[in-house]
Amino acid sequence: MRNFFVSLIAALGFSTGCSAGGNCTLSPKEFAKSLASDSTAYVLDVRHAGEFADGHIAGAHLLDVLDVATFEEGIGKIDKKHTVYVYCRSGRRSHAAWKRLTECGFKAYDLKGGILAWMADGHEVSRNCSTL
Repeated sequence: MRNFFVSLIAALGFSTGCSAGGNCTLSPKEFAKSLASDSTAYVLDVRHAGEFADGHIAGAHLLDVLDVATFEEGIGKIDKKHTVYVYCRSGRRSHAAWKRLTECGFKAYDLKGGILAWMADGHEVSRNCSTL
């Protein structure tokens, strides 16, 4: 019986594809590497439109997490076959979005430090607003 519970806890801990503690926050280098190798990647910027226009990760989709109704509707349209890579300016909003995404059954990763850390690490940003 004890082995059953140990197995169950281990399975639940690894169900998101993250560490046993559920931490799916990736450094900019880890985020970029994972994105580059993931054919199911869906990049989600959870800032507002003005922030997005100032610069975003290439290919990102915009869905403002602070507009709760629109955010909920928007994540309902994302295919759960995708792995969602979520970020914001500094990591606070994206962590809340990551938490909601995982509650909804998505495999998701959060960019530690947000786009500020992404740029500080030397990664480029796009100013193409075609995904607005």
